[in-house]
Amino acid sequence: MNFTFLCLVIYQCILLDVYARYNKDVVCVINENNLPICKTIARASRRNVNHNLPIYEPYLPNIKNAKFYNCTSLECTQVKIYSITQITSPPMPLRYCYQETLEDYTCEPLKYYNYKNIDKLLFLSNNLPNKIFYLIDCLAYSDGGRVCHKKDEVDSHTKLVDVGNMARPNETNVLSQDEFICEQSQNKIINCDLDRFVPYPDGLKLKDLIDIDSKILLKTDGHLVTLQYTCADSWCGYSGEIVRTRRAERYEPPGGKVYRCYYAKRQQICKELYGNIRSLYNERDWLST
Repeated sequence: MNFTFLCLVIYQCILLDVYARYNKDVVCVINENNLPICKTIARASRRNVNHNLPIYEPYLPNIKNAKFYNCTSLECTQVKIYSITQITSPPMPLRYCYQETLEDYTCEPLKYYNYKNIDKLLFLSNNLPNKIFYLIDCLAYSDGGRVCHKKDEVDSHTKLVDVGNMARPNETNVLSQDEFICEQSQNKIINCDLDRFVPYPDGLKLKDLIDIDSKILLKTDGHLVTLQYTCADSWCGYSGEIVRTRRAERYEPPGGKVYRCYYAKRQQICKELYGNIRSLYNERDWLST
C-alpha cells in the first residue's frame, strides 16, 4: 500500500472527524484504482445506555499480518511491531491496516484497551510473530503480593490455589483474583501487561488503584518465575526470565500419605490420594505444567 495514499486516508479521516464525534464512525478504504474513499457510518444506537457501565468494542476481525502505522498529526510512519510493550504504550497513536479484499485495504485506529482479553489474545497472536501469548490468573493479597498461574486449562484455578498454598501457606488475606496478559519470547523472556483501564462510552477511565508489590510470582511451563516491575520507554509492567534450575525428582510429604478432605454440614470426609511410593506433585502434574 502506497504511503502517500495512507496519509490521504488519515487526512480525510481528520476532515470527517467532526461527523465521527456525533454518533458516527468514519471508514476509509483504498479501491482498486488506489484512490482513498472515506464515508461516515452511523453507529448502532442503544436505548437507555448506562454510561456508568463498561462497554467493549465488538469482536475483532481475524486479522493476520496487519501493517502498523504511528500517526501523529498528518504524518504516518510505518512501525515494526515486535512486542506487546509497543502496542500497550499509551502515547503511541497506532493505526493498523489489513487487506479486506484482494483490492482493498481497511485502516482503523488500534483501540487495544477497548477489547476484551480474549480478543486481545487473538489480535496479538495473529500479528506478533515468534511470541506466545497467554492469560494469567493471580491471587491478590492484602499486602500487595501476587501469586500467579498460567491460565491454559479448565483446572488452572485449582493449580493457582496450589501455588498460593505453597508460596504463602496459611494465608487468609486473599482479596481478589486478577487477570493479566503475558507474552513469552523464544529466549524465555516474559512481559506481563497490567491493564489499568476500563472502557466506557465516553472513553477509557483508570481503574481504582490497588496496592501491588514490585515483584510477583508466576507459575508457568513447569517453572516458578519472579517477575519484576519495570519500565521500558513509555511502557511499564512486569518482566522476568525463565531460568532452568535443578529440582528433586521426588517429593514425599511428611507422614507419607496425602488426603483430600471435603466439608459439608459441619462434617469432614477425607480420602487418601497417594501412598508412600508416589510423588504428590508429580501425580498432580505439578512439574510438567
